[in-house]
Amino acid sequence: MALTSPSAHPLEGIFPSRLTPFIGRQADVDRVLDLFQDPSIRLVTILGPGGVGKTRLALELTGLLQDQFQDGIVFIPLAHLRTVDELLPALADALDVHLPPGGDLQQVVMDHLGTRQMLLVLDNFEHLLDEAMLVHDILAASSQLRVLATSREKLDLEMETLYHLGGLDVSSSDDLQKVEACGAVRLFLQKARQVRPGFPLDGGNASVVVRTCQLLDGNPLGILMAAAGVEHFSLAEILDQINRNLDFLTLNSRDMEPRHSSIRAVFASSFSRLDEHHRAVLRKISVFRGGFDLKAAVAVAAADLQVLIALVDKSLLLRDPDSGRYHLHELLRQYAGEELEAAGEREKIMLAHATYFIAFVRQREAHLISSTQKTAWDEIQAEFDNIRQAWTKVIECRDFASTRAVIPALYNYCDTRSRFYEAEALFRQAVVGLAPQAGETSHPAWALALLSWYDMWAYFEHFETYERITTQALTCLEQARSMGDAQGAAASLVLLGALAGHQGDYETALRRYKEAMQTHPALDDVYWVNLRIGIAYQRIHQYRESIQAFQVGLQHAKEMGERVKTGWALYNIGDTLLLQGKPAEAESYIIDAMKLFREIDNPQGEIVTNYSLSQVALALGDLPRAREHAKIAARLAPTTHAVFWVKWTNELLQKIDPGFQPSPVPVKGLEYETLSERELEVLRLLAAGASNQEIARKLYLQIGTVKSHNTHIFAKLDVKSRIQAVQRAGQLGLL
Repeated sequence: MALTSPSAHPLEGIFPSRLTPFIGRQADVDRVLDLFQDPSIRLVTILGPGGVGKTRLALELTGLLQDQFQDGIVFIPLAHLRTVDELLPALADALDVHLPPGGDLQQVVMDHLGTRQMLLVLDNFEHLLDEAMLVHDILAASSQLRVLATSREKLDLEMETLYHLGGLDVSSSDDLQKVEACGAVRLFLQKARQVRPGFPLDGGNASVVVRTCQLLDGNPLGILMAAAGVEHFSLAEILDQINRNLDFLTLNSRDMEPRHSSIRAVFASSFSRLDEHHRAVLRKISVFRGGFDLKAAVAVAAADLQVLIALVDKSLLLRDPDSGRYHLHELLRQYAGEELEAAGEREKIMLAHATYFIAFVRQREAHLISSTQKTAWDEIQAEFDNIRQAWTKVIECRDFASTRAVIPALYNYCDTRSRFYEAEALFRQAVVGLAPQAGETSHPAWALALLSWYDMWAYFEHFETYERITTQALTCLEQARSMGDAQGAAASLVLLGALAGHQGDYETALRRYKEAMQTHPALDDVYWVNLRIGIAYQRIHQYRESIQAFQVGLQHAKEMGERVKTGWALYNIGDTLLLQGKPAEAESYIIDAMKLFREIDNPQGEIVTNYSLSQVALALGDLPRAREHAKIAARLAPTTHAVFWVKWTNELLQKIDPGFQPSPVPVKGLEYETLSERELEVLRLLAAGASNQEIARKLYLQIGTVKSHNTHIFAKLDVKSRIQAVQRAGQLGLL
């Protein structure tokens, strides 16, 4: 099937009617058209994964380019060709070139093209790459000829200009008009309204449509398949099915090409063209979450740079040229993960992944408490999804040594970056997963997990009763002492001190903290025991001792170059001076702390310093400045989900301005961020009616781990049953 006419409707009849209107690609059209304005560019390859819309873009371009080519456009679909030997005859047929007796077909084609000003569109070239030199020879034979190719892999010719085609744009804006204007959502709605006329987009379902399009990475074929599901399923059911079942993304249209009949068929087509080594690497990199770099790929998947480059060239991987990180499309990751499981390699690679990222965090522990902490923060942030998965794995394996080794660095990162909700979920996971089982004694790693979890939980809600965790801490202390484990004993003592302090027993808190410092002074590097001592003194109005303790922490922080601890020490000194009725002296310390927190992007620090500076301004009679600082604190408080700081900043603003309308106080468990990625996966399977055994099999978990996840989900959503959990999740837009 080909075209060689510059008529007004040159492409009529080329593509089947199932193709949708051209949606959301204007920027791509403009960029490729710009390439054709450069006469030195003679071969442009639109490169992208299956189903991303390469053919549809090529079709749109040929309609816009036809006036530039005196001898017309020849559009040659290649997907139906089975072997490279069929390429030249197909080209000759498209050009209406006939072989004379005894002639050479390639030479006849070259002669025919030699003087023509023409555009050849070679659609779906990826399975014919062994004949790519034919394209080179054709271009060499005719100086007026140009070629537009579409392919999942580049032709790898010197003259080739690549245009990488990504998914349609997906907006995550709260503005409904902006959401509906983005290409991915427009395509979803176009298809949804084909199968369910009048399908609405409104405030109740827009977020689910957006999340569906994001999960599909804006892939048009995937979006069409997902949107077709609204004929029979709710949006929540569609999203859940995509998350757990690739085979859901299927179109059973009679006019659908077999290679585009399902997402699985698209992936299988690309997977089948890989050699065994490339297939093995692709399978193994499916264990990464949130991307990965070359070093991780080498360690976990036995990859190398050349293999990764090849997978990028085949549109199976994306590489960010700025960060150097690689990303695997989520649905392709699912497919490759199934191949990994089928190959019997999953457990081995998951353990390799966990080993690598536990070591990755440990290697950055010293940097987190030094002048290079900003670099360490950025490195951990980039790998946080991988770290979270590694953390889950070592806990599932009850690997106490690995868990214990990584807790201080993980705690330090989450605490200094104000990632309290995520940290609470992570450490709760360890508290449950590492709890002593029947006949076991508590492991020192559990003491660190308890302390770390309790510290994070205290940001959101105080306990109504402390007996259970106090008993656990005392048990850990006794066990650590019997083992001669100084770190475990010190962690238990700090936890006991925190528990005592939260109950108002600051004398006991001081005794516990000081004993912890004598037992294992290094614990101060991460858990800031000297600052805790200072706060305990502050609470009992022993301000001189309080400031002395803060100054010890400040001096230590400055020696190590740790800016976060420096900021908190400065703030606490200023706050103590403010409590002493010395606002002018307090101000300089708090301002220095605020500037430091702002420089290092520590939102919790900015909240408390602005709150205190508002109080300083009130004490100095500067009402406008008091209002300004209080508003900043009130604006930032909800971003950290700190319930008490939202309440306190509201009260402060009402004190300054009685007519102030307070912000709503976050309710525990009503923020979907409180659920970890794995808990969200379990929740979606619960909503689909899966049993615990089915969830365990689907997510490769042990049944006990699934039950633990259920317990966490129920607690965070403040429900008592599966049905209530699903209902609450629906209200919160989690499904």
